[in-house]
Amino acid sequence: MQLPKNKKVKFCWKVGIKSKSQPKFKNLKKLARKNRSSQIRANKVGKISEEKRKEGQSPINITIISLDEAFTSRKIVETFNLADEDAIIHVNEKRNIFHLAVPRFKQRYTFFCPDITSIISTLDFLRVSDILVILWPTETTDLHIAHSRLLDVITAHGFPPTFNLVSTLPASGKQRDSTRKALEKLMAPWWQSSSNSSTNFYYTQSPLESTKIKPYLIAENVQIIKTEDNSDSFSLLISGYLNGAPLNVNGLVHISGCGDFQLSQVVFENDPHPLKQSKAESMEILRAIKADPLKQTQLDSEIIQDPMNIDQPEMDENEEKFAVPKVKLPEGTSEYQASWLIDDDYDENDDEEEESDECDSVEDEDNGNDLHGTENGFCAQMEDENFSQNGEGDSHSVVESATMDESIDLNDIDINDDHQKELFKKERENRQWPDEVEAPEGMSARDRFKRYRGLKSFRTSPWDPKENLTKDYARIYKIVNFKRTRKLALEAAKQSFQSADECDEQFCTPGAYITLCVKDVPSSYENHISSTHSPLIVFGLLKNEHRMSTLNMILHRYPSFNKPVKNKEELLFQVGCRLFTANPVFSQHTNGQKFKMERFMPSSGAFCATVFAPITFPPSNVLVFRQCSPENFN
Repeated sequence: MQLPKNKKVKFCWKVGIKSKSQPKFKNLKKLARKNRSSQIRANKVGKISEEKRKEGQSPINITIISLDEAFTSRKIVETFNLADEDAIIHVNEKRNIFHLAVPRFKQRYTFFCPDITSIISTLDFLRVSDILVILWPTETTDLHIAHSRLLDVITAHGFPPTFNLVSTLPASGKQRDSTRKALEKLMAPWWQSSSNSSTNFYYTQSPLESTKIKPYLIAENVQIIKTEDNSDSFSLLISGYLNGAPLNVNGLVHISGCGDFQLSQVVFENDPHPLKQSKAESMEILRAIKADPLKQTQLDSEIIQDPMNIDQPEMDENEEKFAVPKVKLPEGTSEYQASWLIDDDYDENDDEEEESDECDSVEDEDNGNDLHGTENGFCAQMEDENFSQNGEGDSHSVVESATMDESIDLNDIDINDDHQKELFKKERENRQWPDEVEAPEGMSARDRFKRYRGLKSFRTSPWDPKENLTKDYARIYKIVNFKRTRKLALEAAKQSFQSADECDEQFCTPGAYITLCVKDVPSSYENHISSTHSPLIVFGLLKNEHRMSTLNMILHRYPSFNKPVKNKEELLFQVGCRLFTANPVFSQHTNGQKFKMERFMPSSGAFCATVFAPITFPPSNVLVFRQCSPENFN
């Protein structure tokens, strides 16, 4: 193509949309340039501080799970050790922990080899791990049923970046390709593997929901110190590497399987597993930080009830019921009809204990929760709103997930317990007629439902969230503004990094090898602490996380679980770093301010479980189990 002469031609090239929309720095005003410079300076300072923290960082924590019976987790650690002649390995046989120092990579690794037959112990190690290594079998196309359940639990709980390994692979040829395809098919139900033809391992990543904003320590050495003056409690010395966020010596710590405790002091010691063997020194105390009794957080998990405070919803145990105020009734109204009338000034008070199969309504306050009440959240996500219940509730509750196929025939199920058969029938009837309740034989409907009152509209009728609360609600804290309380707690945790960089005496920097001096540990926990079957992990708690409140959790029933779970049935909860049993109240997970209580755990979809538990700020992982025996969970 020939261009015309004596004419100027302008060529327009395509440019990115960002280059058009981004303002030039020279066109910024003075205040904008000043803010931009301060942001750049703050980012540089943050990077330098992070690099300084990494210089004294603790070893990388790796959990190894072997699904191949011919190749144990210990053999994997030994294989890693033999890969480098200069590698230095230290074995803690008592706690089943392996420390591997590799000078060539200038890095240290800590390997955990949990007993995979214990799901709780495996989850404890997994929660504090930076990397997960799974060894898959190559000689079988089906996993053992116990291994499949373990992988299901790990997938529901969440896992760190994962390396999927195999012990051996054919050198080349069709057999290698067929083995690789069989492994991909074996791993497909749990992970979408991204294979690489040049390697014999697979890598996948699925980050944990809970961010590591708390300090935690994996116990390597534990020492119990008893005194003759006090036989009911003892002091506990726990040594290990501090990970996560800086630890406040004046704050509270949670010991897995034991509870919340105070610290008397923190002792800094020499690193027992240095990168180079020549730098190894004898263990000696470098310095110690003592807790200040005036600044130390108190263990006030519950409110002490004041019987003289009329605002507390407490009922006198000597009275069978409250006095019912007189209400003006229309002419010709019977007492039975009067009990169903709605009056804003009239509140029916319940004095009898609510049965497990009764259907109540639950309300969610608009104000959320703030320091007067929240609880520990467990299975997937946690509700931020506050919960109030009409009727008697249990002081502790736990929930599990399960699913019931509507086509299940009771004759096809091997059930030896008549009680279980009766639960199956009641659960099926509740699923078919969820809005109908039969009055028991020998009891009139008037007596059976006298504790209930009518609602003109379930959606629009008013409902007082503080109506007919049990005396247990006077012992817990209620959070007025949950979002603000959570924000302040997380900001305080982030501020601890800056305080540690400024050498604040009450904070311990992550990466150091320290000894925690825990005081006033009850003697009943001595056997659990001395046991080596499960790991002993210490977590630092955020502000207000030791207080009891109402905890709402959104759960889903596991598809393969086909047994009915009745409302308020005792279950085992794993919420964050806490493990406890409780009797949860199930309710529908819908929009609005009032929620219908479920007599049985729903067979499909999301539902809400409410318990009394210590406050846990979301996001937090939640798992619920039904304990069939001391070592068997569903």
